Amino acid sequence: MSVKEGDNIFYVYLHRKKDDQKIFYVGKGKEGRYKSISGRNLHWRNTVSKHGLCSKVVRKNLDENEALELEEFLIQVIGLENLCNKNYFNGGKSGYTHSLQSREKMSESKKGKTPWNKGLKCERSSIRMRGDKNPFYGKKKSHSNEVLFKLRRKNGTTVCDLETGIFYDSMTEMSITLGIGRKTTAFKKRVYL
Repeated sequence: MSVKEGDNIFYVYLHRKKDDQKIFYVGKGKEGRYKSISGRNLHWRNTVSKHGLCSKVVRKNLDENEALELEEFLIQVIGLENLCNKNYFNGGKSGYTHSLQSREKMSESKKGKTPWNKGLKCERSSIRMRGDKNPFYGKKKSHSNEVLFKLRRKNGTTVCDLETGIFYDSMTEMSITLGIGRKTTAFKKRVYL
């Protein structure tokens, strides 16, 4: 799905520590990002593991620019030093953009130099295994969801919440989602490996 200018599908959300309700993350998202635990940095994961998680959507139905502006504003108000956000540059915007002057400097420093890999042959297996040389060439996936579940179960990676019947990829994911510490009795009563 492509995002067009004026699409109001974004929102800005806050993550709070469950034990003391302090805000530790400000984010912009769409769909279920505010409750997602995947794609988070180590600082965020450690904070959630120690304190638990409460999510709150601050404002809905924003276009992407409005959401970025509000996220940036909230980060500035709360203070980046109090947050787990890793998008340190340009307020709330992700990544870092070098200035034109810096880019020109870097370009000049590389001119006239031979790249380290010039003339080397690529011997990666992915190059040798292209097309019909690949043993999986032309084959379709044969595993159904049930078979994949059994394979995951065999490797010991799947955990089930006995109260809701929901499966999680790990005990850590289940602990974070439910906001219950892994070592508590309440957690142990709900887990089925």
